[in-house]
Amino acid sequence: RDVVGRAAEAADGEVAQAALDAWAAKRIATFEDAERGLLFGRLDFEAVERALYVGRRWVHDDEGEQVVVNWQAPAARPFYTATPQDPQRVTLRRRFRAQGRKLLDIADEALDGSTLDGASVGDFLLEELDRSRDTHMRDIVATIQADQYRLITHAPEQPLVIQGGPGTGKTAVGLHRASWLLYTHRERLARSRVLVVGPNRTFMEYVSHVLPALGEDSVEQLAVADLVEGVTPTLRDSPETARLKADTRMAGVVARAVELRLAGEPEELNVKLEGEYIRVRVRDVERLLAEIREEHGTTSAARERFRMSLVRSFYSEYGRVLGGAAIRDGEEVEKALRTGGYLNKVVDRAWPAVTPEKVVRALWTTPAFLAEAAADALSEDEQRLLARRGAGWSDADVALLDEAHALAGVPGRTYDHVIVDEAQDLSPMQLRMIGRRARDGALTILGDVAQGTGAVTYASWDEVLPYLPRGDEATVEELRHAYRVPREIMRLALPLLDTIAPDIERPLAYRVGGLEPVLRRVGEDALLREAYREAARLARDGLVALIVPEELIEPALAHGSSYDG
Repeated sequence: RDVVGRAAEAADGEVAQAALDAWAAKRIATFEDAERGLLFGRLDFEAVERALYVGRRWVHDDEGEQVVVNWQAPAARPFYTATPQDPQRVTLRRRFRAQGRKLLDIADEALDGSTLDGASVGDFLLEELDRSRDTHMRDIVATIQADQYRLITHAPEQPLVIQGGPGTGKTAVGLHRASWLLYTHRERLARSRVLVVGPNRTFMEYVSHVLPALGEDSVEQLAVADLVEGVTPTLRDSPETARLKADTRMAGVVARAVELRLAGEPEELNVKLEGEYIRVRVRDVERLLAEIREEHGTTSAARERFRMSLVRSFYSEYGRVLGGAAIRDGEEVEKALRTGGYLNKVVDRAWPAVTPEKVVRALWTTPAFLAEAAADALSEDEQRLLARRGAGWSDADVALLDEAHALAGVPGRTYDHVIVDEAQDLSPMQLRMIGRRARDGALTILGDVAQGTGAVTYASWDEVLPYLPRGDEATVEELRHAYRVPREIMRLALPLLDTIAPDIERPLAYRVGGLEPVLRRVGEDALLREAYREAARLARDGLVALIVPEELIEPALAHGSSYDG
């Protein structure tokens, strides 16, 4: 803290001072997060006198000697992976449980197989699992299990799918993987950053404190609906419409719509300078147009390249026609072309300016335009499903807007690694949107196909991967141990797997919850009333969720607003 504080005061100039102040404030905040458990482990090794302490941060003494090793460092690996069968030269593993700077308990584990007095390692994990949840998710660096650590530290180049049932720690693995990637590959990843994508803003707010607590402030965390800047979904599609917008046929419809809007009528660029008419003929304008689009596509950046190429061609012709009488430089020639908006008019005629939002909105609000764009892709009944009036966007629209931006606007930013949670709920079109942001297809996909609730559901990851770059190269790994879900709940739920996802391995519940689930049968007309009454009774002890089928969502919302019990 002292070092950071002094650094913040060492700036020369107002701008530098502001930047250093912001950096220092962010670093101090991460130190405060670490304060609640800076140190959580110790390793003793064969033939090594000095023990190795493991924590959330590197800590050095006044002489610069290492006191605590960061959990991400290779030296800390045996803390998570050493076993009696493979001790990795570790003779003793000690775990600390602390509250702030107060030591509460110690668990010692001898790697030679002998037992020791004191709290067991399992007690530490169970106690952490039994803690009530906070408003924000906590990191798990002190209790990461070997199967989780192996996936956290998986090589980043190859796409990785982590399948895990409820309570297996998928989200925690994904967030800690982001931290580990940045630590291990910081020189490469710090420049283009890592992106973490979650299902919605509520979820992202819940997990938002984990990475800062681990000292990482260069990870971008976004809900899938926030991937297109400036778009906030406010509308809700019917299930049928949402499924149609999720279909990859819509990519072709959007592409055709953009193509129709981009169709121009190139004309000659002709301006009189120094008494001579300088021309770029129509055929040359058409040639430039074709070359730019073939090499650079049709984005707004490509359109600007076309404009610049047109100016350069005109300047080259200006020099050829006038020879030694050419007295203007390139900037002056361009200024002459812009006079009265002439250059813009010529560019617009050849390459019309297209706004991605207007293209997609026109598909929904102009039946004739949709019919032309979707002639070979969608039936008339499907086209009618898409029709609507007025402004606003739905969740499913975001991926289509992204498609349009990739074709005719500003494509989304790319990252060196993208981590996606609850990926089983993403539609094929949303998966395309995710794939565009992963440079070289570097992805970590987290989810459980048995818990799919999106517009499109998948029987296995084999149905998901074709929509992602390098999906055919992906490694699929499973997390089997369900640390959060009690055995009583898991026992009730597991038979459903035979119907929902028969190929998924059954999760193994780690802990016993105490109370058996209670099943009540009530009449259909009393279903919502009794559900709310039971929810009100249970809500005194924590959070309660009411889960209803799609057809009962609206009645449930209305029932809940009027319920006074």
